[in-house]
Amino acid sequence: MSLHSVAWRINASAIDNIDLLEDSLKWITGENALIEITKNKSFHGSEQYSVMAKTQKRKESIESLKKLGIKNLNLILEEGIGKRIDESKNLHIRLELKSLVAGEVCLASSKKSTATAKGKFKIESYPGETALEVITKLIESIVNGL
Repeated sequence: MSLHSVAWRINASAIDNIDLLEDSLKWITGENALIEITKNKSFHGSEQYSVMAKTQKRKESIESLKKLGIKNLNLILEEGIGKRIDESKNLHIRLELKSLVAGEVCLASSKKSTATAKGKFKIESYPGETALEVITKLIESIVNGL
């Protein structure tokens, strides 16, 4: 039971502190994360940035998942983890950006419109096991301290 990789992404405007966002993503992803900053124009013409941090290492991906904390991982399990998994075996997580830059991890609510950091964990599953089973066992092992 493992993860292949994790990628965290933030969409930001030209007035946001890109260095602070980069540091926040580096913290949640891991110090060895590959950081990619892309500058674009929005639909209306204003400058915007996409800040992405990713790692393709299993251990670092699991460490990133652990940084969500026991409380958040339990909440993900309680809410039904299946709705966070797509057909490509990716687990999707959104964190409140204002909390993340303050060094805290808080799951974003689907009921509130707020700036978020979007995480995508690639689940490692093989024939005979589903992505849901694998990620559930992994999260339960983290929560139970195994």
